[in-house]
Amino acid sequence: MKLKMIPKLVCIYGSLLDGFMGIIMILTTMAPTIIIPYSSNAMNYQYIMGVAASLMFGWTVLLYWASLDPIARRDVMLLTIFPVVLGLILTEILIDPLKLFSIWLYQIIGCIIPLIIGYVIALKIERSKVVV
Repeated sequence: MKLKMIPKLVCIYGSLLDGFMGIIMILTTMAPTIIIPYSSNAMNYQYIMGVAASLMFGWTVLLYWASLDPIARRDVMLLTIFPVVLGLILTEILIDPLKLFSIWLYQIIGCIIPLIIGYVIALKIERSKVVV
C-alpha cells in the first residue's frame, strides 16, 4: 500500500465511524444500545440526541470530503481530534467515567491515534513536495 493511501483511509474510516455513531444516537432515543447505554422518552434527551446525530452526520460528510484530497485537507483530521473527539471524551468522563470507560478508551485508541497518524503522514507528504 502506498503511504499516500493512509490519510485517505483514515478519513474514510472516520466518516464511516461517525455515520455509524449518528445511527446509534438516533436508536438510543428508542432503547439503550451497547455503545450508548442510555435511553429516555424525555423530550430533552430525544432533542439532544437528534442534535448530536445531525452534527455526527455533518462530520461524516466533512470527513468524506476530506478523503477526496486528504493531503490538502489534512487539517480536518486535527479538527476531528480537537475539539470533537476530545470534547466527547471530556463529556463522557464528566458524565459517567466508569460506565463510559470503554467508549472513551476506544475513542483514544480507535479515533485519535489513527487521526494523528493520518495527519502526520499527510503533513510529511505535503512537506516532501515543497521545493525551497
